[in-house]
Amino acid sequence: MWRVFNVVLSTVPALSSAATTDHPEDAVQLLAGTSTYGGGSNSNGNTLPQIKMPWGFNDWVPQTAGDNGAWWFHDSDTSFQGMRCTHQPSPWIGDYGHFLLQPHIEAQAQDLKYSSQESVFRPYLFNTTLDGAIGLEFVPTSHAAIMQLKFPASAKTAHLSVTVPAGEISVEDGTTIRGVTTSNSGGVPDNYRGMYFTVQTMKNAFLEEGDSTMQAGTRTLHFTTDKGPILVAVATSFISQKQSDLNLKQEIGSKSFHDVLTAGQSTWAEQLGRVKVDAIDDTQLSVFYTNLWKSMLFPRYLQEVNARGHEVHRSPYTGKVKKGKLVADSGFWDSYRTVYQLQSMVYADNLGSLINGWVDASKEANWLPEWPSPGQHNSMVGTMGDVVLADAIAKSKWGLLSGFDVDEAYAAIRKDAFSDPEGLFGRQGLQDYIEKGYVPADVSESVSRTLNYYVSDAAIARAAGILGKTDDEKVLGARSKRYPVLFNSDSKFFQPKDRAGMFTSDFNPLSWGNGFTEAGAWQYRFYLPYDVEGLEKLYDGKQGLCNNIESMMSSTSGPAYDVGSYGDDIHEMKELAAIHAAFGLYAHGNQPVHHVLYTAKKSGCNNVADKYLRKVMSELYTTSGWAGDEDNGEMASWYILSALGVYSLEGAKDEIVLGSPAIKHASVQLGNKKVLTVDAVNQGEDNVYVQSVVWTPEGGSSRTITSNLMKFTEMMAGGKLTFNMGSDPKPSPGFDIQSEKKKQLRTVQRH
Repeated sequence: MWRVFNVVLSTVPALSSAATTDHPEDAVQLLAGTSTYGGGSNSNGNTLPQIKMPWGFNDWVPQTAGDNGAWWFHDSDTSFQGMRCTHQPSPWIGDYGHFLLQPHIEAQAQDLKYSSQESVFRPYLFNTTLDGAIGLEFVPTSHAAIMQLKFPASAKTAHLSVTVPAGEISVEDGTTIRGVTTSNSGGVPDNYRGMYFTVQTMKNAFLEEGDSTMQAGTRTLHFTTDKGPILVAVATSFISQKQSDLNLKQEIGSKSFHDVLTAGQSTWAEQLGRVKVDAIDDTQLSVFYTNLWKSMLFPRYLQEVNARGHEVHRSPYTGKVKKGKLVADSGFWDSYRTVYQLQSMVYADNLGSLINGWVDASKEANWLPEWPSPGQHNSMVGTMGDVVLADAIAKSKWGLLSGFDVDEAYAAIRKDAFSDPEGLFGRQGLQDYIEKGYVPADVSESVSRTLNYYVSDAAIARAAGILGKTDDEKVLGARSKRYPVLFNSDSKFFQPKDRAGMFTSDFNPLSWGNGFTEAGAWQYRFYLPYDVEGLEKLYDGKQGLCNNIESMMSSTSGPAYDVGSYGDDIHEMKELAAIHAAFGLYAHGNQPVHHVLYTAKKSGCNNVADKYLRKVMSELYTTSGWAGDEDNGEMASWYILSALGVYSLEGAKDEIVLGSPAIKHASVQLGNKKVLTVDAVNQGEDNVYVQSVVWTPEGGSSRTITSNLMKFTEMMAGGKLTFNMGSDPKPSPGFDIQSEKKKQLRTVQRH
């Protein structure tokens, strides 16, 4: 039995024994996060091993359990049902536009045996042996793919079947299968359910089956086996069959398998190679590049290039073919926190195009969508895309981003802030929020919803100020400062309020739901990433805030949660319970706490911040996966930013919070062609505490940073950040711990 084709052996080098690599594309562990089965009680990512291009149109994944709903791949399965063309951004959202390609020897397609551990998974390549006899290599482009098949000489004939769960499929002249798949488990709008495909033999087909058309089902191409490897190309389109054929011609055409393979590998090498790291060890190196890879999978581009060379797309909002870009498959509730911040540093050239796509979507839908896949989904709360576009507006005005209409972007986020919601769009409870300063408890997830509105308004206000829209800046800035109305100064938690302005009587900070989204009051306790100074006042000073964050991390006795209004254990609860003994009530498996340790860092709580930042990175990010759902690159982007020691807490603010870097050295090719160098001197597993940080700007003089903060624009001008690491915490200069402790004691005595 053979497992790997020679072309793979010649193009995929082994990883160096040193903790660095010139081939980061081959350090990526695609199987990370794929162990969850059927939802599971604990997620280690809930991901798929997508073979695709960065931000690409199609994903390709082996289907191993098609009868298991959205969990149709699992790394321990031994059944291969075909290569699935998929657009599933999350099992909780579902798939659309999917179909299967399966090579086989028997006359009919059937489940084949394979092993994920004996297969090659690369961002640009899937290579496996099926039933110990059939060799399959698969390489994608954005809208197309090419496969090379090798059947045993003993097989008189060989076959490739295409299966469409719903739609139409036909064989033409025995060499081409065309059709349209309307398969959809993701709630895609009716006007967007048709994805056209073209499967065409490039070598060694023979005629056996005449032209035929059927509704859904399976159609098959047949091959001889005595003339060498068989090549088959496939392309897709959401516009038309003609466009699918054109995509095949444009992206595959007369290219050889090796041409497509090397182009895909080079693309991933270039993108991942923009960040070159020296890691502590090979495991950390793989974890780093796995997370960097994951940060580039979503959102996806859904535009195509027509015969005139113009970008066009079918709009899920109007059903019509429109000019320009279409971006989809990203939930802003998750991704606003880190995905776009990382891109603004390293992939600003791509980020401008993504923002352009979101602006186009806002014009077609008349609202900025919040969970487009590709149309708007009724999922999660808040209008967090406002933060992404506000931040992009600011970076555009700073000269660090381009490619989109700033005025149109601002119009989209301003509408969220001031216009009553319509259907699935806009802010539920907006008028109550405007009049009362909060969303009342009779509206679902009222506290989380309110806090998210504050975050969005703060970002829009900053963008308005940069654009000179002073009236909007004042109104929205004032709105974002009304958070004391939901903060109970006795309990020191944000709590639900009824319409009369009274805190509800059934409050339990361990209860999930009851006004909170996928968490409880503990996880939303410090949810003011845009106003850490205001948060300090709520906790009676810096030390009060530090003490309470420390309390969150060290609350390991007793239960981790109460099911609250959820009524039953959801998997996020169980994921918190799994790490409760080591991380207290800090539920890193879900996004609502991802700002907490940087809130601590900005406030000068270096002891707790440095300790737990490094503990999270070393224990909750592994080559096997994550501590919870890796949602659209958000969990992964958090790791990359944290491993580099830089993080943005506030959208549209010229500020970076400096953390505790995990790598030894990094050279980051910034999106504006400048270079950021990160050095962690005396780095080691025990040396997690930052002793000092020195910034040396490109061509300038060094200075010591004493506040854990620097300007984003300064960092983006290029230079070197030197973190001096040690095994003991060192307070920020000017931070008098004893004075703060005395102040906290007086506060406690007063209560």
